[in-house]
Amino acid sequence: NNTTNIEYDEIQNLIHSFKCFENEFDLAMKELKKKTHDLSVLKELSDLCYVTFDPEEILYVALERALLITKSQIGSVLMLEHSEPKHFIVKATIGLDEYIKIGDKIDFETSIAKYAVINKSPLIVEDIEKDKRFGRTNRYQYQTKSFICMPLKTSKDIIGVITISKRDGNKIYTKEEGDILIPLISNAAFTYENIRLINESKKIASRHKAMAKIFRILTSSFKGNELVNAVLEEMKNIVPFDYSMVIIKNSNPPARIKIAGKAGDVDINLSVNNETDIKNSLIERCLTDMRAIIIRDTRQLSNDLDQILWKDHGSISCLLSPMIVSGKAKGVLGIAGPDPLMLNDAEHLIRWIANSICLSIELEKLHEMVKKRVQELDSIKEIGRALASSTFDITKVLDYTMDMIRTIINADAGSLFLIKDNELESAVSFIRDTIGSEKIRLKMGQGIAGYVASRGEAIIVNNTDQSPLFYPEIDKATGFKTHSILCVPMISQGKVIGVIEILNKRDGEFVSDDEDLIQSIASSVSIAIENARLYKETVDMAQHERGMRNVFQKFVPKQVLENMIHNHDSDKIVINELKSLTLLNIDIRNSSEFVKNIGPQKTVALLNNFFSEMGGIVFKHNGIVDKYLGDGFLALFGAPVSSTMDAENAIDAALSMKDAVAGINKYCKEEFGETVTMGISIHSGEVVAGNIGFDMKMDYTVIGDPVNTVFKLQELTKPYKNGILISESACRAVLCKLELKELDKKLGNEKIFQLLGKITS
Repeated sequence: NNTTNIEYDEIQNLIHSFKCFENEFDLAMKELKKKTHDLSVLKELSDLCYVTFDPEEILYVALERALLITKSQIGSVLMLEHSEPKHFIVKATIGLDEYIKIGDKIDFETSIAKYAVINKSPLIVEDIEKDKRFGRTNRYQYQTKSFICMPLKTSKDIIGVITISKRDGNKIYTKEEGDILIPLISNAAFTYENIRLINESKKIASRHKAMAKIFRILTSSFKGNELVNAVLEEMKNIVPFDYSMVIIKNSNPPARIKIAGKAGDVDINLSVNNETDIKNSLIERCLTDMRAIIIRDTRQLSNDLDQILWKDHGSISCLLSPMIVSGKAKGVLGIAGPDPLMLNDAEHLIRWIANSICLSIELEKLHEMVKKRVQELDSIKEIGRALASSTFDITKVLDYTMDMIRTIINADAGSLFLIKDNELESAVSFIRDTIGSEKIRLKMGQGIAGYVASRGEAIIVNNTDQSPLFYPEIDKATGFKTHSILCVPMISQGKVIGVIEILNKRDGEFVSDDEDLIQSIASSVSIAIENARLYKETVDMAQHERGMRNVFQKFVPKQVLENMIHNHDSDKIVINELKSLTLLNIDIRNSSEFVKNIGPQKTVALLNNFFSEMGGIVFKHNGIVDKYLGDGFLALFGAPVSSTMDAENAIDAALSMKDAVAGINKYCKEEFGETVTMGISIHSGEVVAGNIGFDMKMDYTVIGDPVNTVFKLQELTKPYKNGILISESACRAVLCKLELKELDKKLGNEKIFQLLGKITS
């Protein structure tokens, strides 16, 4: 029995050992199956790397396999973009479709994924609610408090992260699960980077080829729409698009645009060269800010023009790049496409193409403008030579002008009207091939010619039946039928002196080029007419000036004399006239004591210095020194030329004299040992001004009661050292505010004030 029991125990031990071996074997087999599964996943990913050249597909498959290995259901691939500010771009998602989409941007600084990038190692979070590293709660879309964030490493840098989590809120990720993912993620990152670099190299080579072809187009003989369309077609090799267009801004207000060329199979409701308003549109914003605009979802556009151009044709996104030359936006290059990232990637190339197209368009415009200006210059030169040899014969000038216009503009008729007695009178005309001078008279504002004369603005009417300005009575009187009219004003010295009117252009409609040419001719003729009119006046003015200078040059300041000469209203020098002016009398106190103290010779020198300073102040303020009175003088403000500032000029002169006393006294004290005290009186009134005397001796002076009054007022200044007294009449004549002190004395009915200064505010 004992032997039997021992054998039984041994058998039981063997059975137990076999069971242990069996359990170990089962565990090893499970682990082997898992390793086999993981290896098959890695092999499948490796095999895929040899089949696809789409880096986005590699990322999606890597995410899918990572979820499979870890038995997870939620994940995303975020690629790092080193922009300002730095952010992640969503490249692949599984289980998060309602929360994030491919192409969305996620701020780098606020994302937990940044820690995997910064530390360059897997980030395993067991419970984000308790993890003190982040200081925030979980976001609803992740559904679990535990997740893994794996960095995508290349040979040089971290290019992004893969984040995975489970719908099971109780699942906690471990370091072992992170380690399992490392080979998969590393292989995916390496493959992604290689494919991306290969594709990038191909794309760069393709773009270089396309750019070279675009450059050849820009430097070719292509012009206008032909050049624009050729460039846009070649752009498809740089950035695939649904359609594109070049939009040019009108150089004149109001701000409008026209489509100068387009590419792509779409029907835009704006035909080529049709001008359209751009207010509050993307185009206006692009032109104003002079920056490219990328719209990632055109469904958000609300402006009518924006919807017509970018929304109504099914494209998801659009890019507008300003066309800039010499610091000014001339237009916009617009591209509509399905992929906003594609537009963002090619933005700098599109900007270069936009500016290059703009430069070509501007050079073409410049070439055409130069060609046109040369033709116009030749015509103007011909007229200029004729005008230069006309010797101021107005009739010859006008006849030659209309003859040249008839040659340059192929028209049925034309007339040159001059303004006389506030009416338009035809000076010379032509009908078909004959020049005539049949008189036609129009009132200002009557007909198109009268309208142009009254407004001073050129006008083109290519259908007189639709113009309310057309005056048909002339046609009824002459039997001539007017269909179209070009009329430009003749302007001299800011005034309209006539108009040139051309009727019925034979080879088409009148255009702005015709207007510019006729306006140039009209300007030249206006100068010739004005020169002829002024020729006789020039001789008379010279004679007038000599007479004025002979009379006034001895006692009138230069600026007053020049003003009187160049602003005269008649051909005669005005003398002995009644004038309202302001008088200023200055007088030195106790001058007789100077003679006793320093002698007559030094007294004369002192007075000369004093009068030199004070007289200069009078002249500076547009006054004249009427007469010297021993130790003082009388100054006039308002004769011989009057102005509304006469009284104020006298006030300014008096205050300047008062300020000048300190400097004069400093000099006099050093040179003569004496100082000067003075008084100034100011009064306004009506006097007789003119040349008084006889043939051998004639003076320009004034006489009248105001002269006596200003001297009486001077007597009252004696108690006021270097003081200024002013009458009530002078105060009323001043336009500015004065600082005054009323005295308790009067001169007749005149109140008297002490002038203390001017109030400037």
